[in-house]
Amino acid sequence: MLLRDFYRNVYHLEGAQLLSELEAASSLRVIRRGEVVLREGETQKDALLLIEGVFRGYFYDEEGREVTECFAYEIGSPVMSRVQLGMPSNITLAALGDSLCAVLPVESLQRLIAAYPELAEVYRGLLLESARYHWNAKAAVYKYSARERVEWFRKTYPGLLELAGGKYVASFLNMTPVTLSRIRSEAREEQPAPENPGAPRREKE
Repeated sequence: MLLRDFYRNVYHLEGAQLLSELEAASSLRVIRRGEVVLREGETQKDALLLIEGVFRGYFYDEEGREVTECFAYEIGSPVMSRVQLGMPSNITLAALGDSLCAVLPVESLQRLIAAYPELAEVYRGLLLESARYHWNAKAAVYKYSARERVEWFRKTYPGLLELAGGKYVASFLNMTPVTLSRIRSEAREEQPAPENPGAPRREKE
């Protein structure tokens, strides 16, 4: 994928000069499964914008256990901590599968945001979307039952459960992997069995 097309098609940026500068400042980076791109407490030097793959953000609780805080799996998603530039990260970010990102140095991005209102508006929208994402996730964890949380996750993030794996989704939903597995099994059992087109049909009496 050409970086110019990525910025135009995903973020709907149209200015020719802006697209040229973004393309010149950016590069592509392949990130392998398990690779950590940012650790808690570090300041992110490069903005990573997802083209393909899936990432997880997590932190450690008081007992040293990993707690999944967020995921990034849709094209264009910022692989960043809170999408805030120049701030120490409150989470660790790692790839859950081989991934591809557009890489833009934070200093270059800050300069372009200041120079182009069109880009500043996109950045503002990403901040608002990040706030909405975290608020909805927190509300779901505290308001819904375990089963409702799983149903909410499936509807809100279609396909992510299979991509991310039950262990990390269970952590995100504040339940054990055993509970998540049980809920998924119960949901499968409750689904009506598909009709067998080859089975003989009974005549109505």
